[in-house]
Amino acid sequence: MTSADLHQSWYLRICEEFDAFCDKVDEKITKEQQQLKACKKRTELENKLAVELKLKSDLNRQLAELEHRGSELDRVCAAFESRLTIADSDQQRLENAKETYQLAKELTGIRLDFSAPPNVAKGYIKNESHRALVPFDMPLDSEALWRLAANTHTPNNQNIPPN
Repeated sequence: MTSADLHQSWYLRICEEFDAFCDKVDEKITKEQQQLKACKKRTELENKLAVELKLKSDLNRQLAELEHRGSELDRVCAAFESRLTIADSDQQRLENAKETYQLAKELTGIRLDFSAPPNVAKGYIKNESHRALVPFDMPLDSEALWRLAANTHTPNNQNIPPN
């Protein structure tokens, strides 16, 4: 072998070893980059988990507070309801008023709209025998309402609202 061949052989062996070394370095760099990526992903997931756990803790605390408030409201409502009673005399007056209203409704055919303001008489008068349905909306005046009811129930069915 000549010295040029020996020199070339030595050079090729060094180049091959250097290429092998570079390949190992590239592999290690790739492996380290993959590990770094996995580590970053894991850190990101751990941070998200920490945020979610804190949120869960806050929500559990709020739930406990709301349950406490609900229990307190239930207690207050129960105490309030226990104080709400209607006297027997008031209950009897209420029953009598309901019966009187039902009787007046059947006798006169007057149906009141209780959503009207307190100073307004509003509703309709119904007369099935004359097939009449007369609406009314007037200032509260019992005489005018009675005249309207009487006119609705007259035999000749004169449905003239009062002035």
